Amino acid sequence: MEGRRGAPTRDATRVPGPPSPAAPVTPAPPDGPALLEGFEEGVVVCDRAGVVRAANPAARTLLPGLRVGEVVDVAHCEVLARAVRDGVPEGFEAVVEHPGGERHVRGRRGPGLGTSPPPPEPQDGDSTWYLRDVTGEHARTDTLLAAQERAAFLAEAGRALHGVLHLDRTARRVVALAVPRLAAGATLVLRHDDTVTWARAELGGGRPRLGRVGAADLARVPALTAALTGDESLGPWLADELATLTGLGARPGPVRACPVPITGVVEAVVVLADPRSADAPARDDPLAAAEEDLLTSYVARAGTALAAAALHEEQAHLGAVLQESLAAPRLPATPGIAWGAAYRPARETMRVGGDFYEVAQGAERSAFLLGDVCGKGIEAAVLSGRVRQSWHALRLLEDRPGRLLPLLNTALLDAVATRDESPRFATMVLGDARPVGDGTVELRLATGGHPPPLVLRTTGEVETVAVSGMLVGGIREARFGEAEVLLRPGDVCLLYSDGVVEARGPGDFFGEERLAAALPRCAGAPAAVLCEQLEQTVVSWLDGHDHDDVAMLAIQAPRSEA
Repeated sequence: MEGRRGAPTRDATRVPGPPSPAAPVTPAPPDGPALLEGFEEGVVVCDRAGVVRAANPAARTLLPGLRVGEVVDVAHCEVLARAVRDGVPEGFEAVVEHPGGERHVRGRRGPGLGTSPPPPEPQDGDSTWYLRDVTGEHARTDTLLAAQERAAFLAEAGRALHGVLHLDRTARRVVALAVPRLAAGATLVLRHDDTVTWARAELGGGRPRLGRVGAADLARVPALTAALTGDESLGPWLADELATLTGLGARPGPVRACPVPITGVVEAVVVLADPRSADAPARDDPLAAAEEDLLTSYVARAGTALAAAALHEEQAHLGAVLQESLAAPRLPATPGIAWGAAYRPARETMRVGGDFYEVAQGAERSAFLLGDVCGKGIEAAVLSGRVRQSWHALRLLEDRPGRLLPLLNTALLDAVATRDESPRFATMVLGDARPVGDGTVELRLATGGHPPPLVLRTTGEVETVAVSGMLVGGIREARFGEAEVLLRPGDVCLLYSDGVVEARGPGDFFGEERLAAALPRCAGAPAAVLCEQLEQTVVSWLDGHDHDDVAMLAIQAPRSEA
């Protein structure tokens, strides 16, 4: 028992193992100043009286007047002082003075740091403010908004200038849109053909003014003349030259000439008075570059609109001259003969088409022609003009209708061959009328591929002239028929194109039978009234449907006035 009592225990005889790993040691939390200095945001702790109890370096950088231990008001931090005094929970954002320039600072009130112990010991009423420099955010936002505003301006300008297609209205809009976005005043000088047009708009000046001078007047304004050709190196006398050209007073202040990039149509320059780009920083500044790009883009859009308007006016003038030369002629006042006519082109906006008529008054006989060329619209009108011109020329060589029609056939075939065109043919009735002493009128007629003329007697009887022939301009060996008709006083001979009888109304053509049935109701009426009533009848039958060209020519032996 003693031995057992003195023997070592099992714990005492255990072989020691390797040492156990050391337990992790949690570092002590940093003190208040170290934690404040590690914040990227500015942190300011103020007491109830507005005394700054703590401020990290970031806060002192944002607010250079901030001092620990001083009242915020004394430190000239008005924005922060007001927030501390009023206890605004939503915070603030303001522009503050800074040695490196103005800074946008955003501040918010937040919870205390929760450090142990925070320096100094927190007191009831302390407030902690977190400050952040948002100058870069404002700059990016301003840049984005400015870019959106420039894009919206250019889009609006494009919509306003697009599709105007009138040179004077386009000129007014170019200067009106430039004020006040680009400048306080804008003047456009435009040279087109032998005319110089100017348009001027000013801030608060009402509707843009417009004026014109002769191209020779540009000799008095050499700087503007140079600007019209793209020269931007202009002297300070540009404003005086504008006043000379327009007769308006010169606007004080800087001016800038912006030549409009137009080639081959018009020459133009936009002169800006007090331009906004003049107040912009240096050219290497992004804002100045953006304003310069805006001005360049606007002037380019203005040039495109002016060129389109000038080109449209030239084409419109050319079309008007062409339409006037191809339009249905006025009927002459011929002693012993009464004329009537009606014409309705398939495309009424064109005022011309493939149907045509012509009357040429002579000493003894008056010649007339009514026809229809294949096709519609301007192409058909050009061909009809060619036929009419050939008819006028060939009448000097041959006045008998039956011999004149073959010559016209040959002329039409030769004209097509010399132009390497596809065959173009026509149908027509031509003839002449000679008054006879007893009040009757003698007609000689020839026709080629055309509906035969109708004669309306004063009794209401309708006769078809038995004459026919082949297409004109189809083949060289074409044969044509001729006939003679005698009109007694009040009788009418009606020539008409196939657009009359082929007018499609409600499910059917107007047709020769309806035409013959409509004529007796016009018996005894003057030739002009007859054509007008027949045209109204055909239009009513059409009931708004599309139709071919319609032409009618009436020759009448007028009744005696006795």
